[in-house]
Amino acid sequence: MKFYRVKQFIWAIEASFKKIDDSYISIYLNKNEIDMFNKLKKSDKYHCIRVCRDSLDLLKERNINMDEYLVGKAALLHDIGKAEYHLNLIEKAIIVLLDKFTKGKLRKYDNIKQINIYYNHPRVGYEMLKIHNYDKELLDVVRYHHKDKNEELKIDKIVDIISICDNKN
Repeated sequence: MKFYRVKQFIWAIEASFKKIDDSYISIYLNKNEIDMFNKLKKSDKYHCIRVCRDSLDLLKERNINMDEYLVGKAALLHDIGKAEYHLNLIEKAIIVLLDKFTKGKLRKYDNIKQINIYYNHPRVGYEMLKIHNYDKELLDVVRYHHKDKNEELKIDKIVDIISICDNKN
C-alpha cells in the first residue's frame, strides 16, 4: 500500500509528457462530455482513462454482463468534480500525507479549497452532472466511487467496478 501512492505520483508526472488518446475517449463520451472531461488536469484525465480500461477489462475477466458503454462513460467521468478546482501535484501529495498522518481528521478542514476538493469531489461531480439529467447509475458512480474501504464490494453494480479500478489506479 505504501508504494501505491508513489506509483500514482510517478504516473502524474509522466502524464505531462504524453498525448491524450482522444479517439479512445470519443468512444464513450459525447461532445459535451468531452468538453467537461477536458476541464480536468492532464494527470486526472490519464487516471480516468486507466480506470476506464481496467473497468472494461474487469467486466471481461469476470464475465460480467453489463453495458460496456455505460461503464466506460462512468469510468471516464467518475472524477469530474476535480474539474472545479485543480490541485497541483505538490498540494495533492501534501494532502495525501496529511490525510494518512491524521487518519482522516484532515477532513474537518474542508473550508480550505484544496482539502475540500480532495474529499468532496464526488459530491461536486454529482451536482455537476445531476443538472444534465444523467442516468441514476452514472450519478451513483460519481457520487459513491470512494466507498468506505470496510464496505463489502459485491461486483454487481457499476459503482463497485469503478471503485475497485479507481483504488487500483
